[in-house]
Amino acid sequence: MSDFEQVPAALQALRANWLRGLLTALGVIIGVASLVALTAISSGAQEGVASDLRRLGPNIILLDGEFVTLPNGQMTPTDRTLTRGDLAAVAKLPAVDAVGQRQIVEMTVSTGRRQTSTILTGIDETFQRMHNYAAAQGRLLTMADDRDGREVIVLGTKPARRLFKDAPAVGHTVRILSREFTVVGVYATKGNLGPDNLDNQAFVPILVARRVLFGGEKIQGADVQVHTQAQVIPTMDEIDSLMADRHHIIDGRGEDFSTEDQTQIITTAAAATSTFKTLTLALGAIALLVGGIGIMNIMLVSVTERTREIGIRKALGAEPRHIQAQFLIEALALCVGGGLIGVGVGLLAARIVSRLAGWQTVVSPASLVVAFVTSLAVGLFFGYYPARRAARLPPAVAMRYD
Repeated sequence: MSDFEQVPAALQALRANWLRGLLTALGVIIGVASLVALTAISSGAQEGVASDLRRLGPNIILLDGEFVTLPNGQMTPTDRTLTRGDLAAVAKLPAVDAVGQRQIVEMTVSTGRRQTSTILTGIDETFQRMHNYAAAQGRLLTMADDRDGREVIVLGTKPARRLFKDAPAVGHTVRILSREFTVVGVYATKGNLGPDNLDNQAFVPILVARRVLFGGEKIQGADVQVHTQAQVIPTMDEIDSLMADRHHIIDGRGEDFSTEDQTQIITTAAAATSTFKTLTLALGAIALLVGGIGIMNIMLVSVTERTREIGIRKALGAEPRHIQAQFLIEALALCVGGGLIGVGVGLLAARIVSRLAGWQTVVSPASLVVAFVTSLAVGLFFGYYPARRAARLPPAVAMRYD
């Protein structure tokens, strides 16, 4: 009698106690589901980081001026410490490719009876190029718009939809404060970056924004793009030193500017996801361990309950390896079933998380194979001892067991 002929007997034994088997496999189901779901979420987070970098542009340093409080205690978006001379000096640093200005404030944009609150940003043409903006309708801002003082605007998809519904926005005018701006374009969807909706923005030429909307000559901030990612940190140090010298700051006291690595901001969020993944995978491993111990325990109980049956089979000529094979197949069947159910539950959980939380999830065939093979390994490891114990029972002693 071959070991494979023990399969029907093993499955019959499991069917006789299917509920107990299902509860026994619960730890394996939870562990495998955790491995599948968290791997999908983690892979989605990594892909999201790569996507964010593609959307926002690579190798960018964020340079911001601090607010300056006026004698009357009031502040406006242009009460900042950066000047055009500061940015010109930064642009001359060896590793710097481009410097894009930005002036940001939340404002109400309206047309007719419709209005929406959006992030209004005064920018130059360099800013759009650095951040990989593309036009979905019309065009983007140009150097000529800035140079000629044209009161034009490029809308994000969200304010364009709220103001014009499904109608084309290009060619229409919108009102900001007391000024009329002509819509020359709608930029392509950028999606979300953390809590920020990158599509809820509107762009106007920065010189026009300062002249007719914000007032003042100071600059709120700029994005500095360098040649390679390896040059980001050294260039940040150079910018810090340059700005400290220009603003007469000694020993870092009273700094009125800040620099940040845009990539670091994104990867820090990804690192938090990675830490969460590690902790949850550890919990999944613990669940698999507990499930394996549960399988070993129930198999030992099964060996005890069927001791007399084992003795009779041995007396009829069954070899120890046949007894061992049957009990090992039972343990493997529990883990295979638990692994398959766990994979299904994990895929469902990943889909639910993606739908409800809006997180990107990526399921790779390799992760499913690893999770399933892990469940098989648990069955082999924790099922071996009970199966070996059953195979070693002396026939005479086993038959007298009551």
